[in-house]
Parts: sequence; structure tokens; C-alpha cells
Amino acid sequence: MESLLAIALGPVQEFIATARRTRDLYAGSRLLSEAAREAACALVREEKIGPKALIFPAPESEEELEVLGKAGIPNVLLVRVPAGKDPASLGEKALEAARAYLRRRAEKAFSRGYVRREVALAQVEDLLEGYYAYVPLQDKDAYPQARERVMALLAARKNTRDFAPVAWGGPEYKSSLDGARESVLVLPEDRERALRLRLGLREGEYLSGPDLLKRWWETETGFVSTTHMAAMPFWEGVRRAGKEAALRQGLKELAELAGEGAEAGTYHPVLAETPFREWDVRLLYESRLEEFPALAEDGERLEAARKRLRALLQELGLGAPGSYYALLHADGDRMGEAIDRQETPEAHRKLSRTLALEFAQRVGPLLEGLGGGLVYSGGDDVLALLPLHTALRAAWALAERFRQVMAGFGQGESVPSLSVGLAVVHHLEPLQDALDLVRRAEKLAKEGREGEEKRNALGVVYSPRSGAEVWARGRFDETPRLTQRLLRYADLLRAGEVPSRAAYELRELLRHREALSEEALVADALRILRRKEIKASYREELSSWIRTAKDVERLATELILARPFAAALDQAGIPVESREVWDAH
Repeated sequence: MESLLAIALGPVQEFIATARRTRDLYAGSRLLSEAAREAACALVREEKIGPKALIFPAPESEEELEVLGKAGIPNVLLVRVPAGKDPASLGEKALEAARAYLRRRAEKAFSRGYVRREVALAQVEDLLEGYYAYVPLQDKDAYPQARERVMALLAARKNTRDFAPVAWGGPEYKSSLDGARESVLVLPEDRERALRLRLGLREGEYLSGPDLLKRWWETETGFVSTTHMAAMPFWEGVRRAGKEAALRQGLKELAELAGEGAEAGTYHPVLAETPFREWDVRLLYESRLEEFPALAEDGERLEAARKRLRALLQELGLGAPGSYYALLHADGDRMGEAIDRQETPEAHRKLSRTLALEFAQRVGPLLEGLGGGLVYSGGDDVLALLPLHTALRAAWALAERFRQVMAGFGQGESVPSLSVGLAVVHHLEPLQDALDLVRRAEKLAKEGREGEEKRNALGVVYSPRSGAEVWARGRFDETPRLTQRLLRYADLLRAGEVPSRAAYELRELLRHREALSEEALVADALRILRRKEIKASYREELSSWIRTAKDVERLATELILARPFAAALDQAGIPVESREVWDAH
């Protein structure tokens, strides 16, 4: 009798969330995805199994499974087990393959030395959790019911976790990333500074085995940092102004002053044409020059670097590079319903393949074309970093691509859509805080506020370093959609047609909404707009969107939210679009 086998690897959040640098974030995602790929490969190589027994993911060959793994493989596998094969044995083999893969990667990373190797390996081996469940797949059973049963069993198994005493505790310092595991670093006094520099560690910071595996994770494409993303509008402005040579020469001279550590520490495709492939992007930020040891220890040298940077920025004429970037998190809507409608394993495989090949595999190139860096794209789940001058376009492009790909798997309201969260955060904000913020933005997009339609929406949050967070939400099928409105407001702000204080005056008016009728509040809002230094055509445009108190609140909020995007578009040298061009979007 055939069986349906489900395998889950985790813990997902612990792999991903314990990140201080984008290298940690990317490596945590890849680590789990590649372990899942190895588990899937172990199943494919089994006699009588083969690639077509896999339902999720759904490769045609082992080679294609490797290709699918480059974007990302979800942490849950679904397999159709033929009669005569023991599903429990297959589950154990898959989990063992995943654990063995992590151990091989850890052994290679820890071979560099300066680490308590056995303790580090024990911590890595203890990290991965694996569970499986299976049910008979009889001819008389409908596939959807069998899948529902096996997923319920898998969830129940995960809730009864195995707890065992750890064998690697000790008096050492705790990890600075997760705070739970002991540090495994051994830093000789004569090498400590150089090793800390290589690992990106400040004085007093330490790493556990899993943290060190992330920090030493090897990849073909490299990583982009949050500072890279914040500086990309600046680079685009330099490129458009034809001043690349001046920037390269300035960075070269700054690097000579900064000494050790001034070379670029990573590579990524979006950095290929930029000088950040050669030199550390931190050289462009005066507040970060002291992070280079040679400058921190020599006051005269530091002052010389500051003077050279100021002269460079004056020569380029774009101001200082921006400090904000966007973190994007997207997740599919109604995917469970779409899967439930697949009545056979073959139909489910078709959905899995379409999602993987037509969406997940294309997310990376799409985002890189907009200057972004993909962290993870597995199935309908996406995590990425983006520069602000392209972030809104990227959010819309992802949602539209997903809608097109999934159009054949439902009708009307049942067609799967994509909910996207976008967090605009300072490049020095702790990455774990930024991750929490973008997940809340995605949750807002998916669930909406009271009285709003759920799903198929964009949730945006702007977290300034000083001041309260600003939140907005808009569905992708409304007209004009949120991305359009924010870009339009950004253009009006850039053109000087809307004073930035107008938004705050509207917000101040809203504080008195309980004392005013809705009609009076709208009238006062219109008076605020009419007495501002706004051309009649733009004033009419803004006023046409105000009909209710809710419209006033939305306009005030979105005008404030548009400000960081306006600054980035301005620095990138992107022309302000006319109303006619905007209407055609």
C-alpha cells in the first residue's frame, strides 16, 4: 500500500532570527534550505522512489532539485511512498541526511581553527530538529483528505518535541547573538584583533557554534549589508551624474587612510558595477570611520579621513549617503485553499512546480534588477533587502508576478494572492528588530484592520530613529494603489509642491476629531491644503481624495510615509514624473 510521508525541519525562527548581520540572516536561511535539499536528495536516491515521488518540492530530476535549491527549498517536504517501502525508515534517512550535511559544513568551517571544535560541532548537531509523519494512501482515499491527515499528524508530532540534556554547557561567555549557547571561540591575544575584525565582532562579543557556522558560511553570490542598501540611491545618483571616477578615487584614498579592513568584505551581483565591490561602503559614512582600527587609534589620521570624505561628498554634490533601507517580507494568501483543491498528487505536483519554477526561481533576478538582495525565496515565502528608490516598485512587481503565476489555480476570490510587508528602517537598527517590524507589516497586510478586506495587500511601516513609527496599508487591487500614492506624494514633495508641514497640520487637526463633525473636519482639512503654497492643480488633486475623516488620516499618514522614499528618489537622480505619466502607471 502506498503512503503519504511529510517531513519537517526546524526550528525556522531560530535559524533565521538570531542575526546581527545580513550574513547571519542569509546564512541562517540557506542553512535550513540546504539541509532540506539534502533530505530531499536522500529520498530521490532511494530505490523505487525517484524525483517524481516528491510532491513538494516537485523536481523532475536530482539535477533539477539542485537548481530549485539555489532559490530556496521550504522546510516541509511531502513525498508519495510506493508500496513495499517503509515510510518511517525513509523519514529517518532523510533527517539523517540533513544532519550529516550540516555536520560536514560545520567541520569545514571549524577547520580554520580558533574554535573549541568538539563543543561547536555538538552545538550544531543539537540545533536541527526533525519530525515526520505518514498515513496510508489507499485508492479509496481521496488525496486531499490523506494530505490533511498527515499534516495534522505532523503538527501534533512537532508539538511533542524531544527534550534532552545538552552535553556542551560550560563556564564560557554566552553567545552575543542568541544568548543561550556558550561561546566556542578561542582568541589568542596576538591574533584577537585581527580575528574579531574578520568575524565582524566588537570587543566583548562572542559566538557559539551555530553562530560561527553562519558567520563563516560560504556562498557563490555573497551578501549585501543594510549599509549597502542604504547607500544604493547615492550610487545611482553618482552613476546618473557621470561621477563614478571621482567616487572611486575618493574611496581609494579613504581606504589608504583607513588601512586594514577597508577592503570590501563581500561580493554580491548588485555590487558588480559599484566601487563597493572593492572598498568598504562604511567609508562613505563619517560616523562609521572610527570603526576602522587604524583610524580609531590615530586622531590625526581620523581627522584626515573626515576631511577627505567631506571634500568628496562636496565634489559629488549629492549630500551624504542615505541612512534608510527597506526590508521586504512576502507570503502567499489562500495557498492552503489552493492546495486543498488539488485532488491528486499529480495535480499538487503541478502546483508545486509552477510555484517553484515560475515564481520562486525568478524572484532573485527580479529583485537584483531593482538593486535588491534576496535572502530567501522558497515557495510563496520571500525575504529580501531593497534600496528605497526601488522598494515600492519591487513590492508591486512581486505581487503582480505571483498573481500571474497562480492565476490558473483558482477563480475569482479563490485565486491565491500575495501579501507584502515593507519596513523602512535605519541601516544601523538591530537586524532582529527590523525582522520583527517587517513581519508585523506583513501581518498587517494579510489580516488588515477592523473593517478592511484581508489579504492581497501591502503593509508599510517607517521606523525613524527619532519619532513614532508610521504605518499604512493598501490593497493591490484598489485604485490608486498604495505604491502609486506613495510615489506620487514623493514626487510632489520633491517638486516642492506640498510643504512637508502640511501633513503634520493635518495630523494635529485629527487630534480634535472627536470635537468635530466629519463634515467640519473635512472642511478644515481642505482649508489647510488651500492656504498652503500649493499650485491650484496639485491642491485640487489632493483635495479630490478627501471625502471622509478616514481620508484625511490616510493623506496625513501617507504624506509622512512618502518622505524617506522622496529623499531616496531625489538622491538617485530619478526625474519627477508628470501627472500624466503617473496616471498611466
